[in-house]
Amino acid sequence: MKQKKQFKILTKLVAVILCLCLMFTGCITGAAFFVRPATSDLEKRKLTEFPKFTMATFLNGQYFSDISIWYADTYPMRDSLMNLSQEMKNVYGIRQKTMMVGTKKEADKIPTKKKKTKKVEPVPVPEDYSFDEDMQNQILSNLYVKNGAAYSMYYFVQDSADLYINAMNRFAKRLKGTSKVYSLLIPNNSIVLPDDELKKLGGSDMKQAINYYYKNYKNVTGIDDYSYIEKAKDQYLYFRTDHHWTALGAYQAYKAFCKEKGWKPEELDSFETKRFEPFLGTAYDQLRLPEMEANPDYVDAYIPHATNDMVYWDENGNETNYNVIADVSDWSEGSGYYCFIGGDNPLSVIKNPTKEKGKSVLLIKESFGNSFAPFLVDHYKTVYIADFRCLTMNIVDFCKENKIDDVIFENNISIIGSTQVASTYDQLSRAGE
Repeated sequence: MKQKKQFKILTKLVAVILCLCLMFTGCITGAAFFVRPATSDLEKRKLTEFPKFTMATFLNGQYFSDISIWYADTYPMRDSLMNLSQEMKNVYGIRQKTMMVGTKKEADKIPTKKKKTKKVEPVPVPEDYSFDEDMQNQILSNLYVKNGAAYSMYYFVQDSADLYINAMNRFAKRLKGTSKVYSLLIPNNSIVLPDDELKKLGGSDMKQAINYYYKNYKNVTGIDDYSYIEKAKDQYLYFRTDHHWTALGAYQAYKAFCKEKGWKPEELDSFETKRFEPFLGTAYDQLRLPEMEANPDYVDAYIPHATNDMVYWDENGNETNYNVIADVSDWSEGSGYYCFIGGDNPLSVIKNPTKEKGKSVLLIKESFGNSFAPFLVDHYKTVYIADFRCLTMNIVDFCKENKIDDVIFENNISIIGSTQVASTYDQLSRAGE
């Protein structure tokens, strides 16, 4: 009996040693013999970078935790293995034409009355603002798939909403006398679904949520793009295989902004148009559904009348001359949306050569703003564009130094439901106080 017990213990010990050896071998071969990716084409984001050593993070254990995250996020052949995994899932089982992907969320109740003003303490956020994956999960974690198209559901988050509202109000207060502040909140693509179908799916009412934000702003003008999109929802306003809106969807927001400014919008058929196809976006990357691949999207882009020239600075401060609408016809089928303004950068500038004098605008945005920005070019002398995820400047100081007339904060309604995103805006609004 004793020998049997000792044999079991010895067997377990051998198994543990073999497991540790395999893990160690995997670590060495993975780090030494295979190239670890820096970006993911599949998820369209930068992967975790190897952490910088500091004595503080070494002593508190954070350094080793960060190495673990880096190792898991950058395993060799990452995209290929994820593709293979999804392809295998598609081989087995019965898949319906309509289905829900992800776990159903609980949403906060949207208040119908104006909230009482209360002091909101600042919330710390990561210094590098590297949360693209968190933002994308806000949009893609709960998908309703119907006939080869994926729709993002929306869930209202009270704390994030109030944090974002306070940040917008703080910007307006600090920029009083310098810049006019606008807020452009973009509904998810589920807005195009029939009302009765959307009600059955649950989630929060996006129109009611946007109204909650706008009603609680002080000296911030909310742009009612929702009404324009709702009226035109039978058109190609959102991609079927990607979470973004199309340039035609962004054009609805542009018309709403023109109404607020008292401008006459440029007619859509007056622009030179570029089309890039086929386009298979983020939802396809996640689901890999054959019906999506059989019916891909296309990307239409409208070149501004005044100029197609721009310049941007990347995260390393490198300056690049580029095009507002770039030719990406030779890029991969998942790259069509990159035709707009060179993608996401800390700062981009477009100067209108047809205006000797004129006003300037600063667009603070995420990726939804990329297809919106080109429509601003013909109305301003200078268009500044900054992606808040990689922002390096103090927004208030920048507006004062460059005498910015208008500031537009543009965000998808789900993205600002992320506490991390709302906290970032809170920090940005307090910078330099």
